[in-house]
Amino acid sequence: MTIQTATILMVSAMLLSLPAALAGCACSAGGTWDPYAFLNYNPAQSVSPSAEGKSTAMQDDYRSDDFPNGDLLRPMPSVSSSDTVLAITENLNDGIYVKGAMRLSRGSLVNQNGTLKSPEEIASALGSIGVTNSDRIVVYGDDLEDAALGFFALKYVGHRDVSLLDGDVERWQSMGLPVQNVPSVRDESAYIPNKQNLVATYDYVMSGEVQIVDARPFRDFGLSRIPGAVHIDSERARDGDRIADNETLMELFAPLQIDRPVVVYSENPGHASIVWFALQLMGYNAMIYPWSDWISHSPTVAQNAPGALGRSSSSVTDSESTESRYRKLGR
Repeated sequence: MTIQTATILMVSAMLLSLPAALAGCACSAGGTWDPYAFLNYNPAQSVSPSAEGKSTAMQDDYRSDDFPNGDLLRPMPSVSSSDTVLAITENLNDGIYVKGAMRLSRGSLVNQNGTLKSPEEIASALGSIGVTNSDRIVVYGDDLEDAALGFFALKYVGHRDVSLLDGDVERWQSMGLPVQNVPSVRDESAYIPNKQNLVATYDYVMSGEVQIVDARPFRDFGLSRIPGAVHIDSERARDGDRIADNETLMELFAPLQIDRPVVVYSENPGHASIVWFALQLMGYNAMIYPWSDWISHSPTVAQNAPGALGRSSSSVTDSESTESRYRKLGR
């Protein structure tokens, strides 16, 4: 056997053993999760490549690239152990959590009347579970509205590096990504809030400078609304556990001008947060306005508004519903 032949055989043996060696390694050079080894995740398995050379599964997993502000939406396979994962949930110690996720209750973000808690209160809740201002946060929830609300609250207190997980924990688990049965726990920290101007005031809403979006169900919009509001039901901005795709959102927001600010309102802060997040994802400058604040400034509306004075849309009589004039775009 010549030296050249021996060298070729040695190199071949090394190359053949490389995949097995990589499969046994769960970390990259940076010490973070390897989605193809530690997470035992292979998006190319059992799927056909697309024209661009990526699998259909990979295109769906990384669909954040389709949006103008896609960095706000975090693909599941890109989450690593260097991220701080927050689960917005009312579950205590039961259930399934993304690996490494800490629990933050929805009640620590909003008051009983649906208004957002103060930046100081939210910061205190974040610090109590060990979140720091420098964390790279990925947030998800029991439902998309909880996740979007958590994202909004973090932006409201000025957290710089935060993204929304593109799906819920069931989708995460179905992809073969790691989970745990209890939330992770850290030592408390001192979280410093830096309040951002994301909650609109009554005067701003009435200024005529903004486009107003009603994110409530159409029945409630038909009964009462802020004058001039465009109706965009939050259900239309979602696709199950995920935000709707780029094409759907483009069509949904067609009545709006992208160069004018937008204010979104709803009785349910989670519904408003879904539409607000979708607007941010599509490049709009948007804020949220509490419906309860509009009620407090509008006694006439308050008497008939769903949710006001303990009334809900389900308690409205058929005659009241018949007398209402339903107008989709507020015209």
